[in-house]
Amino acid sequence: MCDTFVALPSVTHDKNVLFAKSADCEVNEANAIVRIPRKKHIRGEAVRITHLVIPQVEETYELFLTKAFWTYGCEIGVNEYGLAMGEEAVFTTEMAEEKDGIIGPDLMRLGLERAKNCQEAIDVMTALLEKYGQGGSAELKGNSHFDSSFLMADTSEAYILETAGRKWAEKKIEAFDSISNMLGISTNWTRCSLTSSEKLDWAGTFALPKIPPTLGSPNRQSYTYNSLKADKGQISAKTIFEIMRHHGEGYHPATADTHRNICIHAGPQENRWWQADGVMVTDVGPHGVMLWVTGTSGNCISIFKPVFLGVDLPDIGPSPTEQFDPRSLWWKHELLHRRAMADFDHLVPEIRRDFDALEKEFLAGSESVKMGTLTEKRDFMEYCFRKAISATEAWIARLRTRTDLKFKDGSYRTMWQKLNAEAGMTGMFDDRI
Repeated sequence: MCDTFVALPSVTHDKNVLFAKSADCEVNEANAIVRIPRKKHIRGEAVRITHLVIPQVEETYELFLTKAFWTYGCEIGVNEYGLAMGEEAVFTTEMAEEKDGIIGPDLMRLGLERAKNCQEAIDVMTALLEKYGQGGSAELKGNSHFDSSFLMADTSEAYILETAGRKWAEKKIEAFDSISNMLGISTNWTRCSLTSSEKLDWAGTFALPKIPPTLGSPNRQSYTYNSLKADKGQISAKTIFEIMRHHGEGYHPATADTHRNICIHAGPQENRWWQADGVMVTDVGPHGVMLWVTGTSGNCISIFKPVFLGVDLPDIGPSPTEQFDPRSLWWKHELLHRRAMADFDHLVPEIRRDFDALEKEFLAGSESVKMGTLTEKRDFMEYCFRKAISATEAWIARLRTRTDLKFKDGSYRTMWQKLNAEAGMTGMFDDRI
């Protein structure tokens, strides 16, 4: 379950292309942030993706990705040409591939590696889709398969690409739009793999309409779309940060019945063992490509930090896995996130006040740095990551001493005990961690 949206220059404050996704994954399915440089490949070389080995191209472009640690592909990514893309799980009548194929996150990374703009990406991805199909598990646990929809933007255009098995449809976006975990293209497609004399109702033909409401998808898509509409003409990175932290009035992760909010937290109810595992926001304009990433779970208690292409990431520790490792940025932040969930109503606003001040500083500083040299960008990135990590560590130390932090809801407490044990996190509410 995820949410992706885009705003083109006609509706943004700085007349740039703003693109964003909140990636929702299983609780211990850590998301890594990685930079992959442009690479030349030997003619005839193959590449191993998550479930297949396929031919490699002669050159792949520089990428920055937020990805589940175990997949080849990504939850969201951007390349050196400013092509950004996010993927959503969708459930269709065509999910019957008998053999392993290309899962949605892999298809997205392949498009980003091999294309400079949306139209090139759609051609690359649909050709691979028609050749290999979609198949194989797309979740860390179990053997769950789903089809995919994608939202993508380049320096001037944006498109939605939806799939159903090996079939597909695309729709051009006029000014802004958003997608969630459901098919949304009806007869308004721009291109479709199924041609006919009459306009095919894409979603009406291939959607499974009973599933999206159980995932909260219609509510989430409506919220992101209407939030962009309300700020039309003034949409900024800060606008997007606020959308990503939406909970809804009266929300509490222990008692919510479904994921209707954008900042998803796991809960003990069915269909709720997922959380927002990482966010990326891309800002593409005359300055080039700039990103804002959390690299951590829990949008409401995470700090957006700036990233620039062409510059290595600061030291954020080893790439995370499903096992707790406090040296990793993602897992270090879980020491804050999981403690904060024990006093959600009070701690989230309190932590947010501290972190908002940092983000305000980072946003202000980025205005000049994003037009600067690579050295200036590297130094600014390192400064922001260092300050964000220091602020997070200060809150972890502060909450470690709180002997009153206990989960009051029994089912919620049992859920966290189980998930913490699976990850090797023990002693969450004493001095052992």
